[in-house]
Amino acid sequence: MAEKMQMDLEVVFCEMCPEEDRKPAKKMCLKCEISMCVQHLQAHLTTPVLLQTHPLTEPTALGAATKCPQHGKLLEYFCLDDMACVCVSCAIEDQHRLHNMKTFSTAHKELMEKLTTEHQAIQSKTEEDNTSLEKWEKVKREELSMCAVRLIEAVNNLRDVSLTSVQSSVSARMVSIRTSKSSILSAQSEKDTFRFLQMYPQVHQDVEKAKAVDLRKGLEPGDHRDKLVKEITQNGEKIVNDATDFLGSLLTLIDPEHHQTNAITSPDLPTLIIF
Repeated sequence: MAEKMQMDLEVVFCEMCPEEDRKPAKKMCLKCEISMCVQHLQAHLTTPVLLQTHPLTEPTALGAATKCPQHGKLLEYFCLDDMACVCVSCAIEDQHRLHNMKTFSTAHKELMEKLTTEHQAIQSKTEEDNTSLEKWEKVKREELSMCAVRLIEAVNNLRDVSLTSVQSSVSARMVSIRTSKSSILSAQSEKDTFRFLQMYPQVHQDVEKAKAVDLRKGLEPGDHRDKLVKEITQNGEKIVNDATDFLGSLLTLIDPEHHQTNAITSPDLPTLIIF
């Protein structure tokens, strides 16, 4: 029962039909202030004078929404300057009399055409902005890729220099160890006591040199390696900064109101509008 009452409230019936056989209204005449079914609407659709002077609209229960709150008359016109529905008194007597006034049907047609044009313009602008965004993103990705390549090259150079330096340093120290081993073996194989004693001072000297060898000493970074490490650090920082700027710029495009600090300043990339 409640659902039926709700439906009855929503349906507007023809006011010209007999009370016992009222049909749903098809249109409402703003001039006559009545709602009419298809049958009773024919006069308004076929009579030239009525077509021109009696604007039709969707049927609705008459009330305050269709009357001018100032003059109590039917709202028949639309003021394009103030974007407001007005009555005939507003149009010829009050503040709207010098404004651009249109009937509802004419205003509806013109505003629909305007919206269509504006929608097409916005769509075109969005496509252009998306193209600019894609180009900008491609450039940024290429820049980040180049930074990554330079970083990898710098790391490889540091690795090669470090390995070469370690190998050279170890090889130089191993000479003393090999020399001491050779001297010890020669002395141990000498059977003549006199010759052994003559050899011993040199053997002792070689052994002391070998004992003093420290493979870790002298492997500290040199100037060239320091330069490579500094370059790697700088490149790494640049990559981080570029990535941060890249992310911030994307956030600005998506939600410029909440990411003003990362706004893009490039004149080649307009603000993206998403619909």
